[in-house]
Amino acid sequence: MNYEQLIEELREEMLQLVNTKCDALLQMYRSGEVHTSVKDTIRESSLITVSPAELKGKRPLAVQFAPGEWIETPTWRKVAQRILQTCNEQPDIHERFMEMCGKVAGRWRTILGSSPKEMDVPIKVDEELYFEGKFDTEAMLNMLEEKVLEPAGVDYSSIKIRYMGKGQEAAKNIEHVPEQDALEHEEQEQHATVQTM
Repeated sequence: MNYEQLIEELREEMLQLVNTKCDALLQMYRSGEVHTSVKDTIRESSLITVSPAELKGKRPLAVQFAPGEWIETPTWRKVAQRILQTCNEQPDIHERFMEMCGKVAGRWRTILGSSPKEMDVPIKVDEELYFEGKFDTEAMLNMLEEKVLEPAGVDYSSIKIRYMGKGQEAAKNIEHVPEQDALEHEEQEQHATVQTM
């Protein structure tokens, strides 16, 4: 991992955020408005550069892998599920995940296991591969990064998350995020036996 490049990307991301906020504040001041628009509250951050603590209380909108299309993820559990499923599509990562099954544990329960019975809120990643989802945002993202992705050797520096403050509704003029119909259909079929979200 090239840390210098990562730091420069973080600098660029932060400068862009500062410029966007300052432009919005100037526009508010000039027009006499009291609040910013909802569109200004939407943020994008790289998973590796944003602290999970900063995401607490925020509502996820979508996740992006490398420069690709945004995949709708309306909950943090869906963010974790989509990240794990996409990583699991790589044969070498799948093999590492399967080797880690049952060996990754938190204080009281299995974090990555082969059976949903071992978990309180199992998130299905693949056949005989589940991730524990009974955590708050910060704890779940920490578990995902520190206990699963890093030990499996996953480079998640290109994964981005789009999110906004909780309680704010998405504006109609925000770019549409494509839905994952297959994922939604699969969840509906399994909802009776395994709670995925």
